[in-house]
Amino acid sequence: MSQNRPVLLAVLALLVAAPATQVVAAGSLGTGSASLPERALEPDGGPTPGASVAAQQSAPTDAAAQQNRSNYLGINDEAVETADYQRAGLNVGGALQRDVAALQGEYASLTFERRYENTTKERPRTALLREEVSRLGERVQRLELRRNRLLDDYNAGEVSEGEFLREVAAIDRAARVVGDRFTRIRGATGLELPSGLDTKMNNLEGDLLSLRGPVRAQVGAAMAGERPPVPVYAVTSQTGIVLSSVDRSQYYREAYLGQNREEVGPDLFVTEGSPNGVVAAVSRMTELYPWASSNSRSGPNVEGIGNTSIYYVSLRHSHGSLGTYLDGRTESPFREIQTKSLEATPRTATTNASQGVELTVNRTHATGPMQISVRDNLTGDALEANVTINGDDVGSTGADGELWTLTPKQAVRLEVTTSDGRTVRDRFFAS
Repeated sequence: MSQNRPVLLAVLALLVAAPATQVVAAGSLGTGSASLPERALEPDGGPTPGASVAAQQSAPTDAAAQQNRSNYLGINDEAVETADYQRAGLNVGGALQRDVAALQGEYASLTFERRYENTTKERPRTALLREEVSRLGERVQRLELRRNRLLDDYNAGEVSEGEFLREVAAIDRAARVVGDRFTRIRGATGLELPSGLDTKMNNLEGDLLSLRGPVRAQVGAAMAGERPPVPVYAVTSQTGIVLSSVDRSQYYREAYLGQNREEVGPDLFVTEGSPNGVVAAVSRMTELYPWASSNSRSGPNVEGIGNTSIYYVSLRHSHGSLGTYLDGRTESPFREIQTKSLEATPRTATTNASQGVELTVNRTHATGPMQISVRDNLTGDALEANVTINGDDVGSTGADGELWTLTPKQAVRLEVTTSDGRTVRDRFFAS
């Protein structure tokens, strides 16, 4: 953010209150392997009291279900509260929220840096650090509360889909600003930062994980006019959220499932054989994502987050990348980010023809990417056509007759209409 912003906007940054609407996420672990995804956890992803996570896992439908596709974290059908397609584009309110958050963060960081620089004695400096970290801890708590209230309101129908995405993007930006402030504190203090405060900051950064993600950042950038509009498919439950998008040649998917994380209890990954929990965390990740682990091109890399029970495990595979955050208290993933090449992602094709128009749908899984191809049934020439899915206008095929979009959960009603009024429909059930 340039420091030469207009003075009026800088004043607004100090005066504008936090948005009235607020957002949350919820869900459970689903896995997509081949055309029939297995379910790694029961609805809402929360372990049944007294039962082990392993006991709650369901086996894949058949051997083919383990092949050629990474599992994914998802919300079980019976736990879904909302599922909707949106196209996020320029939004003045959303852009202003981003600018205000960035300016407030810059002002706060500069204020701290100057106070720290002007404080020379050790005890006052330590007190200043504790005060700043405590203030940021309260900020993180307010963002979590803001997120939770928004999800409640959205699931209750009190917040529209557009307002939901705008607030999701605003919280994402605010969380990134807080993360940047932690970085600025470390930069200002260097080796003088007490280890206890460094650990506390690491723990708070772990709390920020559920508040931000790549799809949310894309939405925010589109609302600010920094990039073209982005298609987004959002699914929520009482405690979780899944967001997916298609951007150029890439597919992005982020998931957060609040019930898969516990705030208290023993870290079950820490054992005699794995005193720091790393070995057990990697083993659990391999169990949950067998295809991705077997087809890894780099990794898995693992790191613990502060002195929390969170373990971040990441790897790259032949279709893209996977990053999952496991909670040692539940032995389950509570946050996941996947990026895949559209062309490399395995697809199942179905074709339907009517009125001389051939519609081919290359499917993956619910919330996954989907390719629409429209051609003349006689000549094979590409046709430009408008595409609607479950009543939502999702775009048009281009000169090549193709459009990449996102797959809804459960029932899918697809319709394409050419410029001369010919229509072809297809229906299927995505799981």
